[in-house]
Amino acid sequence: MTMKSGMAVATSILLLLLAGLAAIHGEVDTANNIRLPSDGKAVGRPGKPWGKCCDNIEMSPLRIFPPLYRCNDEVKQCDDECMECVEAPGDFPRGAFVCGDWYQTTDPGPLCTKRPWGKCCDMAICTKSLPPICRCMDKVKQCAAACKKCKRVKSSEPPRYVCLDQFKGEPGPQCTSDTRN
Repeated sequence: MTMKSGMAVATSILLLLLAGLAAIHGEVDTANNIRLPSDGKAVGRPGKPWGKCCDNIEMSPLRIFPPLYRCNDEVKQCDDECMECVEAPGDFPRGAFVCGDWYQTTDPGPLCTKRPWGKCCDMAICTKSLPPICRCMDKVKQCAAACKKCKRVKSSEPPRYVCLDQFKGEPGPQCTSDTRN
């Protein structure tokens, strides 16, 4: 290869790279772009795109802080803050929608449906499905008000009870910290 042909190849490659950069520069608001506060309503939204609560919360597998969350609850109408409202998967038409927005936060918010055993559980038994179906086998003095199937533990003195209700979703935090570590 001569010096002139080498320069021509290098110039061609440089022009192709510049053309590619110019084409990429035209893209707006993709998932991999860094958004600045001046880019619009994706940053600095007043509220979560799914509203006040979510039962079917999903955390992004990306290892970033704060993490990204998306609510997969099926609703009749998406919240006003939702930018990507899509029809829920399944047999069409169903009239159900899901907000496809990812929202970066340290607190995705509360559940819409209360767990029947209360805010925490030490002995959760869950299926491996997504979302899991859980039961809490904690023996307590009194079942939570939301529990529909409260059963007394045989031969427990003083009397202890277990809530036998199932819950579709995460079991929640532990009531006591694990000191066996």
